[in-house]
Amino acid sequence: MKTAHVHATAIVLALCAVGSSWAQNAPHRDWSGFHASGFLGATHGQSDTRTVTGRLQYFVEEDAVQIARAGDNKLGRSNASGGLALGWDKQLDQLLVGVEASANSLSFDKEKARGEVYDTVPGTSFTIRQSVRASWMSALRLRLGWAQGNWLAYVSGGVARTNLKLNVTLTDNAFDGYSQSSKSESVTGPTLGFGGEYALDSKWSIRGDYHVTRFGSVNAVSDVTSTNNSGGTLLHKADLTVHGAFVGLNYRFR
Repeated sequence: MKTAHVHATAIVLALCAVGSSWAQNAPHRDWSGFHASGFLGATHGQSDTRTVTGRLQYFVEEDAVQIARAGDNKLGRSNASGGLALGWDKQLDQLLVGVEASANSLSFDKEKARGEVYDTVPGTSFTIRQSVRASWMSALRLRLGWAQGNWLAYVSGGVARTNLKLNVTLTDNAFDGYSQSSKSESVTGPTLGFGGEYALDSKWSIRGDYHVTRFGSVNAVSDVTSTNNSGGTLLHKADLTVHGAFVGLNYRFR
């Protein structure tokens, strides 16, 4: 895990501990109503990418094994992130139920190139270059919490969305083999997390959140061109998992 992500997670966990010693004697707060939040933190994204052969033709079975090996990669990156959230809560005694919509920057942009020397054509080689990008994510989450004094702790779950871009290029110097694919697609996936808030007064509170989201995958197919005109295809796939840790300021409308 990258350093920025670890630090942001530690901040969230620390915030979840702040105020717990005062919660028993703190005055009762009503968390019901609409709220708006701004938050800052960090995200860590990881994409599992894969490139394999489809129709062989240009390739033989030995080549397919090498391409599958070079095309199986994990692309990871951590970035600072910020966003906004709007929500509504209803407090029933100490139990809280609510819904919240959020959007934050993602800035995931990672590229990797791997290649091997062809076993079937000694002295020649191929290179596979894969890149995955996602610049934002949005989410709609249900919240279930427990309120005590100035303190609110909750778990959350829902669905998130982003636009995932996959680019893959294969080149070789055997017969000038070339294949290129570019695919951009909106993908969704489940998101789960937990968090806490500490009331500063009847309207303002500080909050911390951690969530993990597993988005769906983008799939693409590309043709292979070469000087021997034998044809063939490659199959590509990439998904994205995002961990996010944030601290922020929340305003509750009264």
